[in-house]
Amino acid sequence: MRIRTFIGLLFVIVVFGVPVFSSTSGELNAALTNAITRLDREASMNPEGSMLLASLIENEYGTREDELRWGMARKLSWGEITAFAYIQRTTGKSFAQMDQEDARRSFSTYAESAGMSFEKMTRSLDGFRKKAERERNSRIFDRLRASRKVHPLPDLGSGFGLFQEALDFRDLNPPRPIKSYSVPGEFGKVVP
Repeated sequence: MRIRTFIGLLFVIVVFGVPVFSSTSGELNAALTNAITRLDREASMNPEGSMLLASLIENEYGTREDELRWGMARKLSWGEITAFAYIQRTTGKSFAQMDQEDARRSFSTYAESAGMSFEKMTRSLDGFRKKAERERNSRIFDRLRASRKVHPLPDLGSGFGLFQEALDFRDLNPPRPIKSYSVPGEFGKVVP
């Protein structure tokens, strides 16, 4: 009886555990691919995009300038360069060594074989992408602020409400009777 229960429990774990694990791995792989693609698009959006990413990679991951030049000479995309920079920060391997080990083919497989957490790598690259977007937007807003001169408006205070009411009353028609009653007395005409 115990053996049947154990085998049944093992069967349930295998049947329900494998799809959950594979879907999580697939989602992480899709998230990493999305982050790499969006970093590539971030670099191509404007002429300063690649310079911005290069400086952010140097600051965030401590990547040397010669490694970045090596990646650009090999026509790596900026998303791939960022992934290489993360792996270099974690393992200490050079870009050339990672390229010889064919890390570009599958970053998930390479990360797992190097003993790294693929989930942490995905979160780090996604966070880096968000940081690059914030930096790009900050630079855009700084340029806009510098290019526009904002003239302060005079303080109208509480008198502005009275001025608006005067404008509203100016558009009203002069009062005239709208109804007349034939009953003599005080209420002969109604004026609104």
